Amino acid sequence: MGHSGRSFINYVMRRFFNFFSLCVLFFCMTSNVMAAKKITIHTEPSNATISIDGAEVGVGSYTVKFGRNVDFYVVKVSAPGYLTKTFRLLKNNPSKTVLYKLSPDEAMQNSRGGDDAGMDMANKWFEVTCGKGVSEDEIWKRLMNVSLNYFDNIEIKDKDAGWIRTGWKTTTFSEQVVRTQLEVRVSFNNSEAPTYKVRLISEIRGIMDGVNSFVKYNRVLNRFTSLIDELQTSIAKGQ
Repeated sequence: MGHSGRSFINYVMRRFFNFFSLCVLFFCMTSNVMAAKKITIHTEPSNATISIDGAEVGVGSYTVKFGRNVDFYVVKVSAPGYLTKTFRLLKNNPSKTVLYKLSPDEAMQNSRGGDDAGMDMANKWFEVTCGKGVSEDEIWKRLMNVSLNYFDNIEIKDKDAGWIRTGWKTTTFSEQVVRTQLEVRVSFNNSEAPTYKVRLISEIRGIMDGVNSFVKYNRVLNRFTSLIDELQTSIAKGQ
């Protein structure tokens, strides 16, 4: 084979090698694009429920697969006794695993509600019947004394209307704020003895939320759970 023949063969081999290299490179690039991005979620506590875009998908851990046209997922993590949190899991997160930690629900730990026997008292009216032979002045005095045992100030004290409303008592936790208020009103019923309606108003918001973000809370902080019993005991007894 002459020199020109060998040169032609070398030329063809180089072109074929270049073409083959381009094919391999293209295949690798295509494989990377086509392969779904995966990120594994772990939770603390390990019994937390994981929801993706509103659908429950696992408990404790779950591997998320990102499609070509998906840039992020909304992840909600919840567990009994902990504050539910929502996260935005981005596709371009460089980590292959993420750990989502929940904070304890301190407000729940320090309160009682409908799940606790006899403690479904938040934001509900209760009637307290006064003892026989007790003057209106004495009843009013007892109502005021009990109110001030739990609250620092009284916003409304209208003796003629039989109406007491305290100021808010605020309790701050790590990530929550709970405020409580007492309201007492005379009850116009058919009872021979004077009767009053009593309720504990309970509201809650997140620590980072604005002051106008309070919502009704169906639990009463432990520090106030004995208040209604104390009112009943105080004004129900006779002279």
